[in-house]
Amino acid sequence: MQEINDASTDSSIAPIFVYGTLMAAPLLAWALKGDSSKAEDVLSQRKPGTIFGFKRRCVHHRDYPALIRSNDNCNFDGYVVFPTSLSEWKKLDNFEGSSYERTPVVVHMVDGSELDAFTYVWKGKADALADEDWIFEYFETERLDAWLKLFGGMELVG
Repeated sequence: MQEINDASTDSSIAPIFVYGTLMAAPLLAWALKGDSSKAEDVLSQRKPGTIFGFKRRCVHHRDYPALIRSNDNCNFDGYVVFPTSLSEWKKLDNFEGSSYERTPVVVHMVDGSELDAFTYVWKGKADALADEDWIFEYFETERLDAWLKLFGGMELVG
């Protein structure tokens, strides 16, 4: 994982493109604020965007996806998250864990602009990935509540 620049100003904290479970506002609120009921509070910290040159794959027997590089003209939507502190940035790193590597990407924003950001690219075993795309809507409707129940009362360190 790339070293975090431990600068003292919030403006030095780069945005992070999320493409999987953290697209769900309650889970993002839990990760950043320690409380899934603060979902409304994190909506102002994210903006929709699209990245190209990657595929979002299912991880076998898991609810979360893996992002892998692709030579195809693949693209998919997600959110650019703007952490308000170094602590929030570190919490996102801790949430993603050691199977992912923070990697620079260019995000194509809805307004037509481009934004330099980071995202989390899979560095785990290739055979852990399925051939099918991961579908956020399925996670949101079928699995999100179980995740929120599991994480309730816990807090990420950042």
